[in-house]
Amino acid sequence: MDRGLLVLALAVSLASLAARDAAAQRRPLGAATTSDVAAGRRIFDAQCAWCHGAGGTGGTGPDLRRATLRHAATDATLVQIVRNGIPGTEMPSFAIALTETTAWQTAAYVRSLGRTRAAPAAGNATRGAQLYESSGCGACHIVSGRGGVLGPELTTIGAQRGAPYLRDAIVKPAAAHPPGYLVVRAVPASGPEVRGIRVNEDVFWIHIRDGGGTVHTLQKSELKEVVREIDASLMPSYAERLKDAELDDLIAYLSTLRGAR
Repeated sequence: MDRGLLVLALAVSLASLAARDAAAQRRPLGAATTSDVAAGRRIFDAQCAWCHGAGGTGGTGPDLRRATLRHAATDATLVQIVRNGIPGTEMPSFAIALTETTAWQTAAYVRSLGRTRAAPAAGNATRGAQLYESSGCGACHIVSGRGGVLGPELTTIGAQRGAPYLRDAIVKPAAAHPPGYLVVRAVPASGPEVRGIRVNEDVFWIHIRDGGGTVHTLQKSELKEVVREIDASLMPSYAERLKDAELDDLIAYLSTLRGAR
């Protein structure tokens, strides 16, 4: 065969494959076969379970065993998120690793998880809400516009994180370090040091919110050193402060916080 004709035939073949691949993405996820879902599960276990947990039970990423997903109300949106991620969040793009077909199969598996009956929460959310108030969690965290700003806002935490992550954040807060809450210690040439959450920093200035909520604006030229405590957290551990049943209740309450419905 003439070399030019061979190149043309190859190009037509690749275009045909790409067209079939794109058509696969447009199919309803409910049309997935058992083989499609099984293929999606293998991809999920290899790429997604690190954050979403085995079987989508949640971890750093949210529990996916829900009929309705916060960012993916439609099949097309779910496929797009699986392949391209969610900009501005910790959900990365897998565009290089996944084709449109394999992204579609992975999305089909994720959608199947929403048809799985999730095990009931071990705790009682009503008691957990009372415990949240009595433990003073609102002094540092905002829920629905109420609370302090020293720690992360929790209004939608149940849609963002799974129960295992929430437990670690309560009993081992330094291990479950949230992004954007770096602890720093500024040591001035004279006067007391300032330790707290870094609010902002540039070449000349650093802004630190201390444990009392006061924001300190410090000029770096007047500091002896700035220590960035990568593995530290201002949140205390509640491992010894709460009983196991109370932890279950608090996690059950936090899991219900999914923002406005």
